[in-house]
Amino acid sequence: MAYRNAHGELIYVDIKLKQYASFKRAVEVCVSSGRIQLLPWIAYTTILAVIAFMTQLHTLHLGWLCTAVVFQLGTLMYRVNGKIVSETLLVVAGLGIQTTATFYIGKQHTRFIPWGNIVDIVIAETITMQRVLFYMTLLVREQTNMPGQKLIPLFLNTWPRLACLQHIYSVCQDVLSPKCKEK
Repeated sequence: MAYRNAHGELIYVDIKLKQYASFKRAVEVCVSSGRIQLLPWIAYTTILAVIAFMTQLHTLHLGWLCTAVVFQLGTLMYRVNGKIVSETLLVVAGLGIQTTATFYIGKQHTRFIPWGNIVDIVIAETITMQRVLFYMTLLVREQTNMPGQKLIPLFLNTWPRLACLQHIYSVCQDVLSPKCKEK
């Protein structure tokens, strides 16, 4: 399904319900954002090239022009390397929750939270100067000797809006329900 994120960009949500054996239920939620838009980068590079040729930078010193090109390419590579294109949440009853962030270059970062440490999934809100942002978070027990609970935010790179988060929440709560957690 297609939704808009908090910045107004199009995101895609794919929800897969799975059944492992007769009692293990699972849900996999994948939220994908758009790819890096190369058109603004091409326009920006073209504008820089026109300015460089208008000021005759290539005739003054070739090193300055090469430095500008290398800087532009380095900035593009930095942006591409750090861009997360999808975030996946896998909830398996009785086993735990796994979160995966997939980067534009294919690299993945995975985190697993065991079933015994999970308290609940909640939708929280944060208030900035201009708006209210909603995000989904896991409430987990601390793994240290100190008592308390910890929040692990989910989908912080794709920023789904509240309607999308409510849909994901209801699907995840079906798996996390107390009757399922007792088994």
